[in-house]
Parts: sequence; structure tokens; C-alpha cells
Amino acid sequence: MKKLLSLALIGALALSLTACGNSDPKDKTTSKETTTTKKEEKKEPLNLTGTWKSDENEGTWMEATISDNVISIDWVTDEGKTKATYWVGSYDAPTTDTSEYSWVSNNDHEKTKNALLASNDDTKEFTYKNDILSFTASMQGVSKVVELKKQ
Repeated sequence: MKKLLSLALIGALALSLTACGNSDPKDKTTSKETTTTKKEEKKEPLNLTGTWKSDENEGTWMEATISDNVISIDWVTDEGKTKATYWVGSYDAPTTDTSEYSWVSNNDHEKTKNALLASNDDTKEFTYKNDILSFTASMQGVSKVVELKKQ
């Protein structure tokens, strides 16, 4: 009877140790998976640098270049043979991964003061949404929202 009781106690002890042993590695795996998932979820900020172009209309379009905290925009005519400065201003890059972004650009009047087709505005608001960079352009009293796509 003592042997049977001893075997039962040893069996119960073995089961409880096995159960404890199994839960500890699972917890460690879950912890590692959580840490890995958090690292994988960290995304880079939205990157708008590069060249952007509006739809072509009879050999004319607008083209923007974003780099080094500057956005510059040109009127492009004659099938790309002629470029005229429209805007040179500040660019404040996004600091998070986002699908929508906007910033107010300050005109660099030193770089636009002699450009005949340049905007005289002190500031201009730019918006990025649905893979489109947009802003309002005005010339001779007519305003139009210009939409640019990344090239």
C-alpha cells in the first residue's frame, strides 16, 4: 500500500513539474514573439523626397522636386524643353509613417524674386493624400489645385 501511495505521489509530482516546465518556455516564446512583433511594426517615416509631376496638358505640366528640406516647383513647357521657376520653399519632412500629411512651405524669395512666373506668396500649403501631392497655384488671378504624382 505504501508503494502504491508513493507511486501516486511521484506521478502527481512528475505531472505538476511537467506542467510547470511546459508553461515557462511558452511564456518565453510569447515574450520573444511580442518583442519581435514590436520591432517589425516600427515603420519608417513617410518619404516624399523625389520628383513629382502633374498630368501633361498639350506639352505643359508642373514638376516638383523635394530634397534636402526644400521643395522646388517648375512650370514645364515645350514638351519639356523649357522650365520656369514657380516656387522654391521650405519642406518639413514627416516624422511618422502616415498616409496623409501637410505642411506650410515658406517661399525663398531670394531664389524666386527674378523668376517671371514665380509665385509671390509668402507661404504655400502642400498636402499629401492618396499618393497625390497637391497645392493651389495662381496665375493672373486664376487659381487651380495642382495634383502631382511621384515619378
